[in-house]
Amino acid sequence: MTRDMLKNLIRLVGLLACVGFAGCAYDNPAEPSRPPLDPSAPAQVAIGAAPGVGTQAGTAAVTATVQNGNGVALPNVVVTFATTRGTISPAQAATGVNGVALATLTASDTADVTASVGTLAAHTLVVSAGSPTPPPGPALPASFLNVTGSATTGVPVVFSVSSSAVGATWIWSFGDGAIEQSTAFSIPHTYGKAGVYTATVSSSMTAASSATIAVTDPLPPPATPAAFAVSMGCTTSTTSLALACNVAATANGVPLPSGSITNVTWDWGDGLIDANQTTTVKTHPYANAGTYRVFASVTGAPSLGAPQTATTSLSVTVPKPPT
Repeated sequence: MTRDMLKNLIRLVGLLACVGFAGCAYDNPAEPSRPPLDPSAPAQVAIGAAPGVGTQAGTAAVTATVQNGNGVALPNVVVTFATTRGTISPAQAATGVNGVALATLTASDTADVTASVGTLAAHTLVVSAGSPTPPPGPALPASFLNVTGSATTGVPVVFSVSSSAVGATWIWSFGDGAIEQSTAFSIPHTYGKAGVYTATVSSSMTAASSATIAVTDPLPPPATPAAFAVSMGCTTSTTSLALACNVAATANGVPLPSGSITNVTWDWGDGLIDANQTTTVKTHPYANAGTYRVFASVTGAPSLGAPQTATTSLSVTVPKPPT
């Protein structure tokens, strides 16, 4: 009898001896502990597919998701794809940072697609969505609506179209409810109300084209300046060679207050000038008696317009005072 057989026999005898005795216990050996999980090792793989539609019909986007034992996505894991129908490309692809590898299935019938990583594998059935939608026919020739970006109410504006189409009948929509039809490549239109309008030109032979035009009311005519006129009166002295003169102004024949006169330049006719005076009355002494032509250049600011300037003159005789 070997040593191990002897140990097992002794253990069996001890177990039998404990039967019926409350104080006897059997020491069951503990289950050996499991080795720790490797976080970088793939533990599960899942597969999904999204069939294409329209122009992508007959294809499907296939995704394979790889995770470790804790359910964490694993990047840079090579996944092998296979299909029972059609083709799948690429046959192998590495997972990205989200743990997903991508491939494209091309098949005209239902296919069983498999994604495998080592001994792990998952598969799904992909139903074909039919044949791809045929591409659209050739595009219609382009047309371009030409018009100025702004216009004035009541003033005709010309619209024109640029296109290689020959023999087209153009439908013009001006955005204000008016629509016209012509074979000419240009047409005038008058807007009756200010606003921003979107005009369109179209035909059965070309693509439509549109443009925006801002329409404003005409500016009011400039105000007619008031007719500004000035007059002068002078008085000689009986005791000296002095002359006192004053000026007055009118706008459209209506007298203006003296405060409307802002500047007066006096030319006394004897070579002396008093410029840029702000009062309407001025006295000037002459050196000698005689007849002089006095000029006054007057600037005023009528309430109906900008400042204006007018000139007036008067011939005066300055007598020699009595001795």
